[in-house]
Formats: sequence, structure tokens, C-alpha cells
Amino acid sequence: MDLFLLLSALLGHAFLWIGLVNRLHALGIWRRIVDLLTAIFFLCAVTIPITVGIRLYETSFQRPTTASWGLLGNGDGGTQTLIATYSVACWGIAAITLLRFACFSFLHRTPPLVRFHGRRRAAIDLNAAAADPKENAHHFLARLPLNEILRLDVSDWTIDVPRLAPALDGLSIVHLSDFHFTGRVGKAFFREVVRTANELQPDLIALTGDLVDSRACIDWIPDTLGRLTARYGVYFILGNHDLLTRDVPRLRRLLEQSGLVDLGSQTRQIEINGHPILLTGNERPWIKQQRTGSAHETPPPAARGFAGTASASPLRIVLSHSPDQLGWARKQDADLMLAGHTHGGQIHIPPLGAIFSPSVWGVKHISGVYYSPPTILHVTRGISGDTPARWLCPPEIARLTLRSAMATAR
Repeated sequence: MDLFLLLSALLGHAFLWIGLVNRLHALGIWRRIVDLLTAIFFLCAVTIPITVGIRLYETSFQRPTTASWGLLGNGDGGTQTLIATYSVACWGIAAITLLRFACFSFLHRTPPLVRFHGRRRAAIDLNAAAADPKENAHHFLARLPLNEILRLDVSDWTIDVPRLAPALDGLSIVHLSDFHFTGRVGKAFFREVVRTANELQPDLIALTGDLVDSRACIDWIPDTLGRLTARYGVYFILGNHDLLTRDVPRLRRLLEQSGLVDLGSQTRQIEINGHPILLTGNERPWIKQQRTGSAHETPPPAARGFAGTASASPLRIVLSHSPDQLGWARKQDADLMLAGHTHGGQIHIPPLGAIFSPSVWGVKHISGVYYSPPTILHVTRGISGDTPARWLCPPEIARLTLRSAMATAR
């Protein structure tokens, strides 16, 4: 029983500090502060159990101590009270967290309007994609046997969009996110991702941020992302890691020069089969300014209901780096929101699944499709990561096929 209580307290302790790290990385604060606090949180996660263990050992064997234990108290009574209080709190955190994991695993179901057709492993030939051997150079972690960072899944979803016009039935979108050009994964891999995405021949391609981490890798864009093709355009927004380049204007400029359309904090209207589609971007909480001046801009979608019938209303699609902006998308009366940022957790631990998720909601929107009327949210696992390590969570290209309820009923 004592061993069970000890292990559950340690589990709750781990959940507490991991949860703090998750929420910290969802905030739009300065990256250096985020990194500093992350290091402090992990230090606390390691040192608190060690310190408590030493103190309990000394108390159990009645060994006198000369040092003041600060937050742990100056006497045995204070120490034991604080340890007991923290242990009870950790047991509560462990119970609540495990219950939440169970709820997300067993109570969350893919919405009835969504059909998942499964995944297939894309054929990756990095040697064929590498014009230069340097393009196939990867960090040593990428070569570890169980690391899935160089594998690639293609996920296929069919989504019934309640207000989709029949003329847009079958509209296909390839959703890509979180490329994280750092140099730790060679350019050859990303060229293969682009080739695989183009083979799907989508109507639209959406990139939802964290494209480039390193300024030196901005020059990769023409030979990688610049080769993406879709019938009605390739659209992008930026994420928090794009700020690490410290040259966001050049990054945006090169992406646009390579044929991609910037939706950062603005709205574009396109027309397919005679029906308008509104595409808007949300780069919050990291990039908040509203950029203006484009001749193609239209006002942001109004926070109101659709007027008229579904066939007369524009399809509204939001590109957001973080799934935490779902509430904002709902206020815009968006039909579909596409997001990344979570990497699907990147590391899954059976049977809990994902633990790390940079979201204010933790693992609630870790990956997949969710429905919060009127908005359908798709969160992709992304393509890579600043740390080149994935386990039971391979990179993902997601193809979404939108279906009209009216067309299906006929």
C-alpha cells in the first residue's frame, strides 16, 4: 500500500509539472522566458522528489540536520506537514488527470459527420530526393531504431460540412503543419513530403505554421514548400517557432515569391464552381497585429450567423497555428478550422497516449477531428519538430474531403 501511495504521488507530481509546461508553451510570451521557465519547471520536477526523499530518509532514521530546508520547513513537524500536504495534492492531481485521460480516450468519439478512412505509410526514398548528400544528413536522434521522425503517414478524412454548398461537394484540402526547418532533419525528407502531398492532387493546401526555425533554412523554401501545388492555391500562416528566425519579413516575402498565399491576420476570398470561399488566418497569441494593404484582402469574417441558405453562404475556413483559437473561430461562424502546434504529442506513452501538448487545454485537442458547432476543428500531428524525436506518433499529411449534406441527400 505504501508503494502504491508513493507511486501515485510521484505520478501526480509529474502530471503537475508537465501540465505547467504544456500551458506555458501555449502562451504568447517571449521565447527566452518560456525556455527559462521550462528549465525551472523541469528542475523542480526532478529536485523536489529527491529533496523530499532525502528529508524523509533523515527523519525516519532521526538524523539531525543543520541546514534550513526553506520551503520544506525548519522542523520535523513542519516538514512532515508540508510533505503530507503536497502528497495529498499530488494524489488528487493524479486521480483527476487519469480520469481526464480516460474521458478523452473513451468518451471522445469522432463526430458522426466525420468518416476516417485510415492511414497509409507513404513511401519515402530519401536517397532519391537528395540531390546533394548534405540534404540527407540528419541529427543522430533521427537515426535511432524506434524513432519515427523520418516516417510519414497519409491520413484520409471525409467530413460532412452542414452548410457546404452542393457545388463544393468533394472539395479536397491537404493540411500540413509544423515543418520546423532546423537543419536537424535534412532537406531531402521535406522534399519527399512535398512530393507526396502533390500526388494527392488537392484543391487547396493549407500550411498552419512553424515552417522555419532557423534563419539559415529560410533559403530551403523555394526547393521545398515552393514546389507545393494545388488547383486553387497554397495558403500559409506562421507560428511561434517562425519568430525564431528573427527575420519574419524575409520569411513571408520568400514564401509569397515562391507562390504561396499569406493569410497571416487577414482574409482572402476565392471562388470555386461559382461559390465564394472565405479563407482567414489566425497567428495568435504570438503574432497579433492586423496586417493591411493587400489588394486581395476582404474584411475579416463577421461574428454573425450565415444569411440565407447554405448554398448562398460562403464557406468559411480558418487557418490557426494553435487549436486554442477554436473559440475565436466559432465567433467568426467558421465552418472549418485547421490547426497544428501540438505535434500530436510527438511522444506517446502506452496506455496514456500523449503527455506533452502545448495547449491551455492539455491533450483535449491533441490531434484528429473535433466538432464544436458551428465549427469543425482538424488538428494535425505535423511533419517534424524542433527536437527530432517521435514515438508512436509519426509525421502526418492529412487529406480532408468535404462533403455537402444536401448533395449527399440527393
